[in-house]
Amino acid sequence: MPSKKFSPPLSDVVPERDSRVVRCYAERVKGLGLSDRMTRSLAGTAAHIAVWLSLNGQGLGTFDIRLLDRFMRHACRCPGWKLEGRRLGPQNRWSAVRFLRHLLETGHAEAPPEVEAGGLLVAQFLDTLKERGYARSTIQWTGNLCRHFIVWLHLSGIRLAAADEPVRRRFLAHDCACAHPGFIDSPTGFAGSDSSGSRLRLFAAFLADQAVIPAPEVPQPGAERSGHLDAFLLWLRRHRGLRDATIELYERYIRTLLPALGDDPGAYDAARVRTAILDRLEVASRNQAANEASAFRMYLRFLGASGLCRPELVHAVPTIPGLRGASLPRHVGRNDIERMIATCDVTTPVGVRDRAALLLLARLALRAGDVAGLHLDDIDWDRAVIRVSGKSRRGAKLPLPQDVGDALRDYILEARPRSDERKVFLRSLAPHRPLARQSIGSSIVSRAIRRAGIRGAGPASSHLFRHSAATNLLRDGAPLEAIGALLRHNSPDTTAIYARVDVRMLRELAQPWPFEGEA
Repeated sequence: MPSKKFSPPLSDVVPERDSRVVRCYAERVKGLGLSDRMTRSLAGTAAHIAVWLSLNGQGLGTFDIRLLDRFMRHACRCPGWKLEGRRLGPQNRWSAVRFLRHLLETGHAEAPPEVEAGGLLVAQFLDTLKERGYARSTIQWTGNLCRHFIVWLHLSGIRLAAADEPVRRRFLAHDCACAHPGFIDSPTGFAGSDSSGSRLRLFAAFLADQAVIPAPEVPQPGAERSGHLDAFLLWLRRHRGLRDATIELYERYIRTLLPALGDDPGAYDAARVRTAILDRLEVASRNQAANEASAFRMYLRFLGASGLCRPELVHAVPTIPGLRGASLPRHVGRNDIERMIATCDVTTPVGVRDRAALLLLARLALRAGDVAGLHLDDIDWDRAVIRVSGKSRRGAKLPLPQDVGDALRDYILEARPRSDERKVFLRSLAPHRPLARQSIGSSIVSRAIRRAGIRGAGPASSHLFRHSAATNLLRDGAPLEAIGALLRHNSPDTTAIYARVDVRMLRELAQPWPFEGEA
């Protein structure tokens, strides 16, 4: 609702000092060359604010974003504005923010100390992002978000020191009407997003480093955990040497079954165990149910050995039948592998990094986790070997081929971002965190397949290189024992799956199919 023209003289309601400020502002607006309607709206809103403040015992020197918010929400019965108790509209908010900017610039009002202090912290935070190599557009967007957060805290009456995770979630979900000259000039319609949440967590980590907010409590590695499941997960790490990613899978599988079984292992019986797992077949895939059954079987063994349940309950876990080896390992020929490697643009840092990662996959048949987990200290340049840990924590040393070593050297010395991180492969964009295992297959291998124009390779996966290396070696006459040693298989049965892809040898063993009428 646009403001009505104020008919009585300002001096009848507003103190002379404030009325003089409003008149000066009106003259300044007239000199901007705006339309008559816009000029009347800006001047009228300024006069309205002065009247409303005076009626509430305030002066223009006290006007800030909190009073602006109250002004916008008041049911207007101010003399000279016949709004009949209605609230003001969005146009009036824009005009009010513009008038507040004028008051701040001319020294007739002051920014709240909390907002000024928060703005200084935001500026320091953006400096750290610049030092860490963030893109200019990302820094600008993050700065707007953090300043928005500071303004919202002030409008909500929340101290910055109390900005914990629940407060940040409230901010990401609020219906935005925030505005502050010099911070955010107009409401943004902000409703929160995953990227906003991650940037805000980054700002919160900076505030914790500056001791502005309490640092979140992080459990110490190796500390004793409470609960039977937590004790089991700790046992997997300490005594079975499993990786964190594998332990997380075990936890997820077991927690899926616990609601049907309860938290008291002493109350478990064979019927409950069997029913809980078989019920999963109605809502989950066969492979998912088989994985959950296998994880729970190991959990029951741990509980039985600890005296928390009857040991024989392990036999109550049903075996979910599956078709082992129902599908052949997907693979491509050597020429296709070399073509994928050759498509990397070595004139860019990303291309240099991707080429080094693909060569590790192709020449040494590494898993994605091996490549993502490779540390700078794992490379022995003098002896030309690298150390990988595989699926477990048992390390193995592998020879470093010349072309792989050259590619790693070029990446580390020329293309790798400057970072204190000890892992070899890092994100090319800030923050320069280590590459995730999933990024090797879903990003690097996927791009290589697409650039090389290879069809029929199946879903993009780093295992395409591993399967191809084993299959091509087998076709060249390499024995399965040697292939198993390269792939670091613990069991010959695992390597035996590649025998089924040697079509030429299978043709020699296959018997002709008898047709009707033949003896």
